[in-house]
Amino acid sequence: MRLKNGRLLADQDVAGATPATVINETMVKRFFADEDPIGRRIFIEQIITGKPQLGPEIPWEVVGVVADEKVAGLDNESPGVYVTDAQSPVGFASLVVRAAGDPNLLIKAVQAAVWSVDKNQALSNVTTLEQIKAESLGSNRLRTGLLGVFAAIALTLAAVGVYGVMSYSVAQRTHEMGIRAALGASSRDLIRLVVGNGMLIALAGLVLGSLGAFGLTRFLTSLLFNTSPTDVPTMLLVAGILGGVALLACCIPALRATRVSPIVALRNG
Repeated sequence: MRLKNGRLLADQDVAGATPATVINETMVKRFFADEDPIGRRIFIEQIITGKPQLGPEIPWEVVGVVADEKVAGLDNESPGVYVTDAQSPVGFASLVVRAAGDPNLLIKAVQAAVWSVDKNQALSNVTTLEQIKAESLGSNRLRTGLLGVFAAIALTLAAVGVYGVMSYSVAQRTHEMGIRAALGASSRDLIRLVVGNGMLIALAGLVLGSLGAFGLTRFLTSLLFNTSPTDVPTMLLVAGILGGVALLACCIPALRATRVSPIVALRNG
């Protein structure tokens, strides 16, 4: 943990000495927003080993502040208070082992090392850091997957909607297309007319959608890691995808309009 202010817990923080604690930045923001926490005291009920009830309140002196840490997941930051085991002993301990290769191959070796010291010591919840991270992201991964499915459905509906509107518009303007063709308009001119009108509407939709997205993406903050809810490259990429889908949906009716015979179009008009 990166020290931000004061000092870390040290060898002098033993039983009988002044109870010392190190807190994290979230703790400072929540309870010491307008003051320096170093030297202040926090009253916490004593933990009594082997008993369910708590003991009397103990005044812990804040000696340092550390950067926030991830406790229950990558999106979890909560107030943290740290003390030495000598001043507040607990009935459990965690062992962290770093491996150069596959850590799963070291499980039996670690168990043998522990049992060589105490053969009655049980080792529970042996897992790798990658497994811990994967488990902590399970709910986020599910929500992200569902959002991805809904986004794909929305993209499909948008493409179908643009295609339907443009097809209807071209059908309504068949007589106009025939007149333009009869007056010398080329297939390229007709395609430019249909696609231009369609993309103008699509551009207006992209602008309005982008404004709405900037206002709503703050609700997705809990699902994002190492990126901003208003990440500009992501916004541009999504806008490019939607624009490409709209262009494709406009091109199909436009190509269909160029195949209509001017004589047939004028006769139907």
